[in-house]
Amino acid sequence: NENKKATLFIQCLVDTIYPEVGGAMVEILRRQGVTLDCPTNQTCCGQPAFNSGYRREARAAARHFIQVFENA
Repeated sequence: NENKKATLFIQCLVDTIYPEVGGAMVEILRRQGVTLDCPTNQTCCGQPAFNSGYRREARAAARHFIQVFENA
C-alpha cells in the first residue's frame, strides 16, 4: 500500500464563503488514508487581484504562492 500524500490549498472562496467544504475535503481525504499538509503560510494566489486589473499585486501574491507550494 503506497503512502498517499496531498498538500491542501484552501482557496479564499472556500475559506470565506464555504468553510464547510474545506472541512469535508479534509475528512474525505483522511478517510482514504491520505496524509495531508496544509501550509499555514499560504495566502491568496493572486487571481482576484489579477481579474480586477491589479497586475503588480497579483504578481507579488503569485510569487508567494509559488514559494509556499513549490514542493507540493
